[in-house]
Amino acid sequence: MFNKGLFILGTDTNVGKTTIAVNLLSFLKKSGYSTVGLKPVSSGAQLTKDGLRNNDALALQKEASIYLPYEQVNSFCFKLATAPHIAAAQQASQLNVAKIMDSFQPLLKISADYWIIEGLGGAAVPLNRVETMLDLLQVLNLPVILVVGLRLGCLNHALLTYEILKKRGISIAACIVNQIEPDMQFHEENSLYLKQSLDVPFFKVIDYQKKRALDFNIYIDWSDLINRKCG
Repeated sequence: MFNKGLFILGTDTNVGKTTIAVNLLSFLKKSGYSTVGLKPVSSGAQLTKDGLRNNDALALQKEASIYLPYEQVNSFCFKLATAPHIAAAQQASQLNVAKIMDSFQPLLKISADYWIIEGLGGAAVPLNRVETMLDLLQVLNLPVILVVGLRLGCLNHALLTYEILKKRGISIAACIVNQIEPDMQFHEENSLYLKQSLDVPFFKVIDYQKKRALDFNIYIDWSDLINRKCG
């Protein structure tokens, strides 16, 4: 569907997906590429004069080089910060892969070098009673950037996510290990274990940051990744 794209997937919620997505969009823009940033589904939004707005989606909209109306960046925006199938039901709405894919159709006429799409929650987060984020990933057929929140339990989350992506035939282009707990014991050992265990072509570790993630620039040199064929 999209010529060159990358899907930002977390091992859990609140692991830094938006930080990584914004960083990648910024790097691509500075490197001269045209970009679109999308977060097709979000849960957890504020009611504004323009309607419901999700902060992560607004950040992607702002950083992309090609400006899109909010409704195209985030077609399915739900107020409650909970699993999307529950959040949708609370707004008397239904969510499924077909609807999400349909929301992309008006965007196909846009000529962009890279499409950066951020997911919601983890790989198995339910969209409805039978479909999960994995089903959307399979239909999109985009390489994944896996964001691991480095905290207690992360090895289990990362390895399980890695195995299910492989089982579903979903390509993993990169893994970003993001330390989100300042006092985590043996964080270096955990990072090393993941680097040795996950067969991915691009692997980076982000040290803990004192400030809120989107308030400063984390430097990641994405050159090796974008020089590969993506999508």
